Amino acid sequence: MNIFFFTRPVPLFRPNALLSTPAGARAHREYEAVDFKHLTDLVLVPGHGVYLGDGSPLNEASWYLLDEQRGEVGAFMAHIAKAVDIVKEHDRSLLLFSGGKTRVEAGAHSEAQGYWAAADRMGWLTKDVYRRVATEEFARDSYENVVFSIARFHEITGNYPDRITVVGFDFKKERFLDLHLRALRYPKIRFNYVGINPPGDSAPLLRAERRDAYDLFAKDLYGCSGKLAEKRATRNPFMASHGYAKSCPELSGFFDYCPANPTAVYDGPLPWLN
Repeated sequence: MNIFFFTRPVPLFRPNALLSTPAGARAHREYEAVDFKHLTDLVLVPGHGVYLGDGSPLNEASWYLLDEQRGEVGAFMAHIAKAVDIVKEHDRSLLLFSGGKTRVEAGAHSEAQGYWAAADRMGWLTKDVYRRVATEEFARDSYENVVFSIARFHEITGNYPDRITVVGFDFKKERFLDLHLRALRYPKIRFNYVGINPPGDSAPLLRAERRDAYDLFAKDLYGCSGKLAEKRATRNPFMASHGYAKSCPELSGFFDYCPANPTAVYDGPLPWLN
């Protein structure tokens, strides 16, 4: 079954979504068993704001947001809902919410944990998908969202994904297709991007994307220096370190790759090219 058949647009919110999950269901949850080694497809939602776990995730007051993220919670929730829909349609897929503990003001809440909790609070993690939704807790930018989620997929399944679907902002699509796939040497034919923007004029978002992200990664594919490295440092206030080089030893050299020429593509072996 091809996962790309199930990336059709959906309404911003599911009409019958629950505002909370009853305490009894949380204490005695039902879920279907999963043979993780048979999962083949990664569905990835990059995190942005941090849902703090209290109150409805549809309410901005329940999130820690930067000023420029005001008005975007509806889009965050649309990303989550769409990704859950895709996983429901494709029983060999694994959904990962990706994003670390990026804001000291949000405390110990990671972006990934917040997205998982928001989906659970809405009642979307039903028994058919519950065991196929997990988190990746260390990414600090979009490049790390992808490469760390590939590593996390391997931790869970023992395999590397045959296909990847990212559900995120449409104005970021070209960054993934043009730059991150190039850095990873991941085949475009095995990659799909489902873009959902906040309501309103996207032109200012596209200009900011070009200035603050696309152009920076175009000059520094792996984010090793300059503004990209500075962003990563500020988005790791708790000094967390991932262990993916240990769980994915075949990628240890790749994780450390920072070439003298910042646009030079890694030419070592990569397991998704086998």
